[in-house]
Amino acid sequence: MRGLPPLQALLLLIALVVLGFAGSRYIAMGKAMSPQVQANDTLTDQHTIRAEIEFIFSSPPLSYTLITPSATGAEDQIILQSTSPIENPCYGTVQLVSHQLTTYWLDIVWPEDAKDQARHFVQIHISPNHGDSQRFSFFSNAKEMNETFEYNTGDHHHE
Repeated sequence: MRGLPPLQALLLLIALVVLGFAGSRYIAMGKAMSPQVQANDTLTDQHTIRAEIEFIFSSPPLSYTLITPSATGAEDQIILQSTSPIENPCYGTVQLVSHQLTTYWLDIVWPEDAKDQARHFVQIHISPNHGDSQRFSFFSNAKEMNETFEYNTGDHHHE
């Protein structure tokens, strides 16, 4: 029994150190997030690159929206939104965050659900001025499509 209290004290000390470290990281993370909410627009302006986005649809939709969801609770940013009439294929030039994996939401609405044995589809081709091009394809039987994808320009050069 004599050796047990020092072992318990050592385990308690290790547990407190681990919890203290985790707690300090959590508190520091909370403090760091507040200024970034205000500085996020500035960072985005400094670290973006121009890119052309091409949409190819199975049939022209009624509408589409490409959004960057906010990670900080601020308002989501609309990157590209449809205008009437929608051409097929259609193109848009946008500013994308460079050298960072970014999540995008794509919402599309077609006039009706896909016919039997058929599906709606969209292919997205992102071509940045500097960095890696990439294609994404999505399929749906329903008239509304809501997809999420992640993209990184792969660009490691600072402009």
